[in-house]
Amino acid sequence: MTLRRPLTIRAVTTSEEFKGLAREWDALLSTIPGHSLFLTWEWLYYWAMHYVGDGQLRILLACDEDERLVGIAPLYLRRSQEHTVIAVRELRWLGSEDACSSYLDLIVQESHKPAFLQSLYHYLFGDLRNEWDLLTLSAVPAESSTFDLWNALVDEAGKVGEVVTTGCCPVIRLPDDLLTYRAGLGRNRRYTLQRKTRYLQEAGHMQCTRATAPAEVEAAFKSFITLHERRWRSHPGGGVFANERTRQFHWDIVRVLSERGRVSIDLLLLDGRPIAGVYGLLYQGVYYFYLPGFDPDIMPKASPGRLLLHQVIEQAIGDGAQIVDLLQGAQPYKLEWSTGLRRLVTARYYNRHTSAAALKFMDGVQQAFKILLR
Repeated sequence: MTLRRPLTIRAVTTSEEFKGLAREWDALLSTIPGHSLFLTWEWLYYWAMHYVGDGQLRILLACDEDERLVGIAPLYLRRSQEHTVIAVRELRWLGSEDACSSYLDLIVQESHKPAFLQSLYHYLFGDLRNEWDLLTLSAVPAESSTFDLWNALVDEAGKVGEVVTTGCCPVIRLPDDLLTYRAGLGRNRRYTLQRKTRYLQEAGHMQCTRATAPAEVEAAFKSFITLHERRWRSHPGGGVFANERTRQFHWDIVRVLSERGRVSIDLLLLDGRPIAGVYGLLYQGVYYFYLPGFDPDIMPKASPGRLLLHQVIEQAIGDGAQIVDLLQGAQPYKLEWSTGLRRLVTARYYNRHTSAAALKFMDGVQQAFKILLR
């Protein structure tokens, strides 16, 4: 379908409106090939319920002349202090803080994206121009056309934007069968896995369990949280679940997603006691290795975390998954297992306000004047 007229943009600003979007959101998202679980209504709605306060939602919807939804920009407005002295109003993706969401982006078909971005540009720098200072688009897949199209609009108008950070998600592209996968591990890794498995089996009864049904997930998730906290107890901050808001978000999202068959809690037991765990998410042929945990005091020489990861990969192959996505971070153990990398880009754009100029002033006087003049 070719869009004949400019799109109409409207903002969703209340949780009740957001809640009512579930059906339309899912219908549109289902037309976007290769989208991630982190763009689903469930993930972003429940994230917003825990992290976004009253008046912060700025979900921008684009509708065509027949009032059909063709695009979503899932944003919210955050007020913060930059460099401890500059108060700024920053538009960001929903899900972009504390939850390690990856592959965030606009929700729009590729054929409609140029028209959507043009309408979005005029809305942000027009009707919404007095509400924000910075626009931060984080963890966008490097292969997405969003930045190329958006930067063309920004450059033409002489606005200021910059890449803030880049990152990567190691991924394992899975073969169709276990024999091919095991052969691809190589002799040395197969021997190491066998040796560590024997070492653990000699210490007691070794067992791997998987919880996916809602009735099983709650107890397994409690065990996983305990393992993760033991892993991080000696580190500053105490890990993900030390933050009560983050803990509650994960309890809610695990409950909701387990009802849709999208959660997997894998545990490695020794004599019935959990010693390692993986909090995984399942979505459209991808297994997301979201968070690992293990007890560092129990059988460290056996590397129970790596043994469980190996088991999770084999389970994913058996389930017919195409990819195990190890998500953000180039930790050595992830790179050891991965067969490739998916790149992520975070970019920031500046509005014509003194707060934005003051922030950019830290990087150069010339750019600061450009923000105010263009």
